[in-house]
Amino acid sequence: MKDFYVNDKFNYHVSEHPGKQLTLKQRRTEIIKNLSECIQKELQKGGGGNKDLIDKLQVKLDISLAKNK
Repeated sequence: MKDFYVNDKFNYHVSEHPGKQLTLKQRRTEIIKNLSECIQKELQKGGGGNKDLIDKLQVKLDISLAKNK
């Protein structure tokens, strides 16, 4: 749990491109990356994490990947 607050003690999302408006493709790429990281963090938790949350995130990831093509 220590690394959870490394970047931001309030656990806010910090964009890789602060102060800039992202293009649609950049935004989708960032969303896909964030969803993938969240799913991986949940899977690493003891007992496999929150299965309902993983399922919901996986559906959103699948939709984002389909739109990104």
